[in-house]
Amino acid sequence: MFAWIVAYWWVLVLEGIAVSSVVALISMAAPRLVGGEPRSLASLKLSMALSAVAIFLAGVGLIAGVAWLLDEYYGTAAGGGLALGVAGFVLLLMVGQWLFSPYIINALYRVHPPEDPYEESLRLELERIARASGLRRPPRLVIARMDVPNAFSYGSPLAGSYVAVTQGLLRVMPREEVVAVLGHEVGHLKHRDVSWILALSLIPLAIYYLGRTLIFAGLLGSGSRDEESSPLLLALIGVVLVAAGVVFKFLVAHFNRLREYYADAHSALVTGSPRLLQRALARIHLALKGDPRMASEAASRGLVSQLFIVAPLVEVQGGFFYDIDDIVESLKAQEPSPLEELFASHPPIPKRLRFLERIAEKIGVEVPITE
Repeated sequence: MFAWIVAYWWVLVLEGIAVSSVVALISMAAPRLVGGEPRSLASLKLSMALSAVAIFLAGVGLIAGVAWLLDEYYGTAAGGGLALGVAGFVLLLMVGQWLFSPYIINALYRVHPPEDPYEESLRLELERIARASGLRRPPRLVIARMDVPNAFSYGSPLAGSYVAVTQGLLRVMPREEVVAVLGHEVGHLKHRDVSWILALSLIPLAIYYLGRTLIFAGLLGSGSRDEESSPLLLALIGVVLVAAGVVFKFLVAHFNRLREYYADAHSALVTGSPRLLQRALARIHLALKGDPRMASEAASRGLVSQLFIVAPLVEVQGGFFYDIDDIVESLKAQEPSPLEELFASHPPIPKRLRFLERIAEKIGVEVPITE
């Protein structure tokens, strides 16, 4: 029993060293790793395709390579069995979370269906956008009991699809901008973003848990057919896998940021007015900046922060007495921190605004010119 406790302690130590080392190296390289916003919808689609293929091939190749090494180490088919077992465990864990998470989200945010004529009109708008987007079944509109102005979409085969808007968003945003936000969320559902992220997230998790398992086995002294082989080799391979899992997690986060651009483009195209979503994004950020209590509440709701239309803790300069188009132009001119972007689930607002500007030029929509 004592040996297991000591081994587990060393697992945590080695895991911490691997993770912190990778994070430090990636942080130092952030300015070179983070590029600009997509220049067009075509380039965005190409980037998404290349990213997904690269993550899948590199991840599966790494797991298969480690399985082969373990087969050589043990002299049996144990490596392949271990890799499949870990991947199966992660798959069951994530599919279970996906199937039942809508019920958890509904309870956590105390969501309710539309209750007044204004909210009912938004439900009709959501159905209209869903039909225009080609969805066979429109998602259900629910109102989340949160002061934080935000919105998110979620769902599963068991629970169906939902689009949630918070009470805070309905208070600070004009109706036409709320409709643009609904278009963004419908874009996530149309593009099956939850399924894409779920599938790709299996790879870093499987690599990470396989690494932890090998560290633990190595520290407990699981031997090979070759008596001269040290069990610590397993621990070393495990540390490398844990570090690789962190790298793949950053790659999946990059893919998720690309999907946010894609949902922004969908809103712009389905509403015919990219400027409405630009205003909505700027207004949400101003609201969060102007009320620290909202930012605190957003930070406490980490469960679905990745689903939000904006990352909840990004600050901008401004207050509540402003011309929103002036704010949009001011934000577009800002250059966000590469380090912050690298660790974020969403692209920085300035980049999203500039991307929407390019979409507006593509579809021939004029945007207001501010002095």
